[in-house]
Amino acid sequence: MSGFLYRGRHSGAERRARPRSIGPMMDFSCEAGGKGPAVQMHSLREFEQHLNDLKKENFSLKLRIYFLEEKVQQKFEESSDDVHRRDIELKVQVESLKKELEDKQQLLDEALLAADSLSDQTEAELQRRLEERQEEISHMQELLETKVQLLQEEAELARGEAERMASLADAESRRCLALEREREERMEERMEERMEERMEERMEERMEESGASVFRKVRKNLDDGDVHTQMQ
Repeated sequence: MSGFLYRGRHSGAERRARPRSIGPMMDFSCEAGGKGPAVQMHSLREFEQHLNDLKKENFSLKLRIYFLEEKVQQKFEESSDDVHRRDIELKVQVESLKKELEDKQQLLDEALLAADSLSDQTEAELQRRLEERQEEISHMQELLETKVQLLQEEAELARGEAERMASLADAESRRCLALEREREERMEERMEERMEERMEERMEERMEESGASVFRKVRKNLDDGDVHTQMQ
């Protein structure tokens, strides 16, 4: 079982200290850094699929190494020449598989690092967009507050102007009523004056008519007296 638990010649920390390009995966992570969250989420899913594939390959290689080591131990009981030859072949295969396993393990570690980096980039991008949206919301709130304040000030000015216009209209209405009342009073005075003038004219006419009648009567009496005297 020692072969099944084999992890390569170097520890995980040493393998992480020797990063190298992992082909399209590393290029893909670099390209995904400058794109939107939708592309980054797609990249994460591809990373997860690739990691699962690497894990399956590692498990398969571990099984192959384990069975090869078992075969090596079993072949020790055979003839020395065959054992020696077969042992060399198996050891070559084992070393080749171990090297392949080590490479796969390194690719897996580097893929994990790339996935972590991509996740950090995604979180940073989301945080940046969240901060931008918060700044936009704060800016909109400031604009709305300023607009509300301006509208309140305009409403106060309009209310004051309306009150002033109402006061002017009331004063104008009172002035018009006073003028109308004064005009009516003047008309009444003129009518009264005309009526008085007409009454005076009628009285004068009547007095003149009365005086003329009296004068005619007196004259008639005088004329009648003269006639009577002459007749005597």
